[in-house]
Amino acid sequence: MKKGLFWTLHRAVKALFWCFWIAAAGFLYTQRAALEPAVDLAELWWNRPSNRPSELSRIEGRVTRIFAADSLQLRDDNGWLFNYGLAGASVPKASLNATPNDRYAAGAGLTNVTRLVLNQRVAIEVTLANPQTRTGLGLARVGETNVNETLLRDGLARLNRDQIRVLPLLDQYALVRAERLARRERIGLWAPTADEGLPPEPQAQ
Repeated sequence: MKKGLFWTLHRAVKALFWCFWIAAAGFLYTQRAALEPAVDLAELWWNRPSNRPSELSRIEGRVTRIFAADSLQLRDDNGWLFNYGLAGASVPKASLNATPNDRYAAGAGLTNVTRLVLNQRVAIEVTLANPQTRTGLGLARVGETNVNETLLRDGLARLNRDQIRVLPLLDQYALVRAERLARRERIGLWAPTADEGLPPEPQAQ
């Protein structure tokens, strides 16, 4: 009798245990959007390079040319020219095989970045550099505007996390969050199709 009661209680405890974890998993699933920031920050922190510099070098100057939506030329105060890409913000090329979304992002990105930075004074936090050729990647800002983040937030670029690992954690998170919001709102590259939610391609001026 006691043995039978023991096994009954044992099975009841096991059932309650599994019910608890199933309920907890269900709750976490319904709250996944609220947990995304913590998950993103944990992933970014975990993958920080061990040799990350304590302070990034910085280039400041006026943008003289735009090569593509994610690539620009800058002349510093000493007259040196630097060709830099936007770290972490990869804008598609408008090739013959590009999708309508890619072509839209390439065109709209070029228009927006040109309007934002051409002939403007820009500061670049350098994430990767080749001093011999004065080329590299970095986080570009015009005043308080983060150009890399703007492209991602507008759905005009895809995030490359490997290119931003040396940035401060909160700067990395801002870029991750920008792309996530664009995906959630299904804009630009993340629009369902060219006919469903994708804005018209920019017209030549």
